[in-house]
Amino acid sequence: MTASTKLPRKPQADKPREDEVVRRRGGADLNNGWLARHGTLYLTDDRLLFVPTPLDRLMGAKRREMLLDEVVEIERWPTSPGSIPRGGRRPRLLVHDRECQYQILVGDLDSWFDTIELVYHRRAKKGRTYMPRFTREGIRNALLDDDD
Repeated sequence: MTASTKLPRKPQADKPREDEVVRRRGGADLNNGWLARHGTLYLTDDRLLFVPTPLDRLMGAKRREMLLDEVVEIERWPTSPGSIPRGGRRPRLLVHDRECQYQILVGDLDSWFDTIELVYHRRAKKGRTYMPRFTREGIRNALLDDDD
């Protein structure tokens, strides 16, 4: 989808605000470019937010946000959990927006993928119907089944 993995030049994102509901939070690496940034990934109803560790901040890392209304695709790499990544690379969550492809490494990749998908469905029930493309094979999110 989005070819560039170069992080866009944007001002530093706000930390999680008091009025934001954090749906999920966990350790993550933002792996764009030659320098991996370590920190915490937050998912709210409006954005994904990466907050680097204090040591990474000293080395120039910034807080990065991916607004859910601007995300074009959420992709699991490799697409299928049973696939072996080429080059011995670690599986990752690719978040595509109009400017960049963010490469995020989390320990529980498919759980993060499911949670992001659920947040978009919650937003749709509240009238915010924008939905990016979700790219993953071999797993179906049981929480989104319409079986009653």
